[in-house]
Amino acid sequence: MDKRSEVKLVSYNIKNMEVCASAARISTTSGNAIDIFEKAYKNEKNQELIQKVLSSGHKSIMEHVVFTMALKDVSAFVEQFFIECRLASFTVKSRRYVDFSKLGYYIPSDLEGENRTHYCRYMDNLFSAYKILLENGVPKEDARFLLPYSFNSNFYCTLNARELTHIIYEIKYGRGKKIPELQDVANQIL
Repeated sequence: MDKRSEVKLVSYNIKNMEVCASAARISTTSGNAIDIFEKAYKNEKNQELIQKVLSSGHKSIMEHVVFTMALKDVSAFVEQFFIECRLASFTVKSRRYVDFSKLGYYIPSDLEGENRTHYCRYMDNLFSAYKILLENGVPKEDARFLLPYSFNSNFYCTLNARELTHIIYEIKYGRGKKIPELQDVANQIL
């Protein structure tokens, strides 16, 4: 049941450099929004302008760049960590409709020897009990309460670059810095 999580960028908006540069210029440049955007198209100074604006603390221009990532076989803990960042959109695999008995669970990398054996035995027992309930006709939406917080989850997350930067910062330097699974996810995103 020891699977490695995977993060894949499945979509992002095109012309994001031009969009950010246009957003940076809109408050200080004459002309309308469409003209400003058209002048930004393939402008060699876009990246330099964006870096200058960001270094001065104006991060709102990053909100115009949007990413959608697919997160595969991460624990429900990782799912919850991302969902707590409410400036993103999420669609998760439903525990109400999907049979989770064979999806597996996260095993902390620092568990070794007897501790790892006990942990896996306990997780296997929870998944066995879950499967038995399903086989006995208990609805998935009721049986799901047996699933441990470490079960493998899959979800989509769409967020802007500013929020993505915030999540990565929280993982790398904030409350997620001591959690190996989150570090792995952040490294994959980077």
